[in-house]
Amino acid sequence: MSILVNWLESLHEEMKVTTKCSRERNRKSTCNDCVENCEHNAIELKDDLFIIDTKKCTMCGECMIACPLSAIEGLASNRLFEKGSLVFDESYVPSLKELLIYKKRGMTTIQVAHQPFNQEWETVLRVTNEQLQLLEETPIVVVERVKDEVLSRRALFGSFQKERKQLAKKMAPAAWKMEKDDWQLTKYYPDYQFFSVKLDKDKCTLCNACFTLCPEEVFHLKESMLQIKNEKCVGCSSCTEVCQENAIEIVPDIKRKREQVVYVHSKNCKDCGHSFYTFGIREMSCLYKQRSRLVKSVLGLFE
Repeated sequence: MSILVNWLESLHEEMKVTTKCSRERNRKSTCNDCVENCEHNAIELKDDLFIIDTKKCTMCGECMIACPLSAIEGLASNRLFEKGSLVFDESYVPSLKELLIYKKRGMTTIQVAHQPFNQEWETVLRVTNEQLQLLEETPIVVVERVKDEVLSRRALFGSFQKERKQLAKKMAPAAWKMEKDDWQLTKYYPDYQFFSVKLDKDKCTLCNACFTLCPEEVFHLKESMLQIKNEKCVGCSSCTEVCQENAIEIVPDIKRKREQVVYVHSKNCKDCGHSFYTFGIREMSCLYKQRSRLVKSVLGLFE
């Protein structure tokens, strides 16, 4: 009986912020995308972490879709799909990111019934199709929504089966429906990059703070090379926020993925003998203690 009770309780699982949130990893993070996209003021900052007020939350899913790290779990309750089409609803406007993901999930059309396709939807669809062209994908088209009024006996029986399956899916606990990184573009377009990471070598001290805090592991430093994997970047700004030298810039840039390689030099500190990397070739101190303190401070290990 307890198993049944636990299952029924899990049906009411609300939207929640997971530990993947940049605020969890970086106490200096200023990411605010979920708050900016919540029209109901249901998300508040408490002790440097985001909390969702379940009394205000309508489960619209806007925060979940907007989060660059896919750090919010839940379901977008006001999206309606029919036969691979998104049904137009003037109560919300889908984002560019959202439509790009739906396209990869199999959506090819948007259905419109009697009401006109409003300007907001037209604009986001136009921009989406421009981006899809860069991604070498077919465009999303608008079609008229026509609902079948008469069903044959076989079609009627088939519809009952389909509705039963849909009902079972809706009744399943929210946690069962979630997949890792469901709302990250990089999951759906692995051969492309959506951002370019620009590094100013004249400013960068290779302190490693951005490497440590990057949740997508965009930066890889080994031997004599710094690899920057642009196709993994989701534009979360964790690296730019932690960089004390303002040496990193994230630029929107859709194109086929291109890995950057920056050559570095391995040195031994003249003061402490510690091994470190640098862009320069002259003998110098590594500032090891200062760099370690910076990383610990960002991680919130001490005040």
